[in-house]
Order: sequence, then C-alpha cells, then structure tokens
Amino acid sequence: SSGQVLSCPYECDKAKIVVMEMADMLALDLVDKELLTDQLVLTIQYDTENLTNPEYAGKYRGAITIDSYGRKVPKHAHGTINLKKMTSSTKIIMENVAKLYDEIINSELLVRRMNVVANHVTRQEDVVEKKEFEQLDLFTDYGELEKQKQKEKDMLAKEKRLQKAMIDVKKKYGKNAILKGMNLEEGATAMERNRQIGGHRA
Repeated sequence: SSGQVLSCPYECDKAKIVVMEMADMLALDLVDKELLTDQLVLTIQYDTENLTNPEYAGKYRGAITIDSYGRKVPKHAHGTINLKKMTSSTKIIMENVAKLYDEIINSELLVRRMNVVANHVTRQEDVVEKKEFEQLDLFTDYGELEKQKQKEKDMLAKEKRLQKAMIDVKKKYGKNAILKGMNLEEGATAMERNRQIGGHRA
C-alpha cells in the first residue's frame, strides 16, 4: 500500500503525477519483497476547498461527506481494477493505475490525498502459472500467438532485471539515486517523500 497526503490541494493532472509515482514505488516494493498482485485499489480524497473556495464551490453538486477533521468534503472516489495475472511489473501496474485514475477522478475537483493498494498479494514462489486452454479454430495463427506470448515473457523478464538493478542502486546510494522524468515534473512528490522516509539526504 502507498499513501500520500498533499501539502496543498492539487488539480487533477498534477494529482495524477503523484498517483503514478506511488504506483511506480508500489511495483518496486513488490519486486523487492518478491510478492505479486492481481488487483489494485485506488482511493482519491478531495479537498475542502472544493466547497469553500468560490472558484470551485459552484462546480460540485454530488454527495458530501465529513472528513476526519469534521469538515465537509466531496465524497471520495474509489475504484478497483483486476489484472489479467499475478504480477509485479511496473509497466502493467502503472498502466492499470492510470486507467483506473482516469475512470474514477472528478477532473473538476481539487485532490488532497490518495492511496494505492495492491490486493491479493502473494509470494512469488507460491504462484503457479496456470495453463491456458483455448478453443482451437481454423483462423488463428497459433505459431504467431506463441511468439507473442514468448515476446511478452521475455519483456517481463527484462523488466524484472531492470527493477532489481534499480532497487540495488537505491539501497546502496539512496532512494533518490535513480529518478524518472515524472519525478522532476511540477507537483511530483516522490523525491521529498523519499527524504522523509529515511532515505539518504541529498
């Protein structure tokens, strides 16, 4: 699970950057602990400003709840996405979290906190690959299908080696030793979060 409370309310696009950083960190954490998941859950909590700031207050007509401080806020967004198989792939996890974010977010509201959770977490060694049984037909090129499956397997194995190399570098030189382009975008929070969680201070 990866959670973030923002220091100020974020608009939809900036909040998405932070959610993607969290998904990236979640995937690396799964690899590091040799765990896999096949379900992701995303929760987006909106800011009180959506109801108090005149610039935003008129836009929201939906359900209202009370936050932990007793303030009125728009009802949070919450969604779940099932993955096709057990995985710790950064690419697969980030693609699915991005899809889920776009599905559940109210783009007119300001975001204050978000949480990404991996469900059905299982040790890699306990996962047995299921054989796929397909109805044969005359129009499918099964040789080509097998090539595609092998290509995907090779890509995931290559990604796993890269993930492990990144984890090794981060453990040796600090969590901010390797960064992605999104970590340098305006509103990104991973670098600051890494410093707060006891990473090496730059």
